Amino acid sequence: MAKKVVESVELQQLDAVPGKRKVVTAPALEVVRDVKVRLTAVLGEVSLTVGELFEMAENSVVALNTLVDEDIELVLGDRVIARGALVIADDHFGIQISEIMKKE
Repeated sequence: MAKKVVESVELQQLDAVPGKRKVVTAPALEVVRDVKVRLTAVLGEVSLTVGELFEMAENSVVALNTLVDEDIELVLGDRVIARGALVIADDHFGIQISEIMKKE
């Protein structure tokens, strides 16, 4: 077994300078532009008992808590980032963005 060399390191304390934070700018964001993320469209939700779930069959209808004309939420991670209306885009469903959430 090879010997491990352990050395101590002395670190300097860095003092925070108020108002002198480095801001990530658009050119710096280019590094992450191609990173893929999962965006989820939430149409609605429902609570069911296990019994109700087991009683489902083909052609069963599950009523969601969302009204027909309510916006669909776009969720990134656990945060709503936008809202919009359900549309048909070619042969697929799509969302026409009507509101983009502001940073809290």
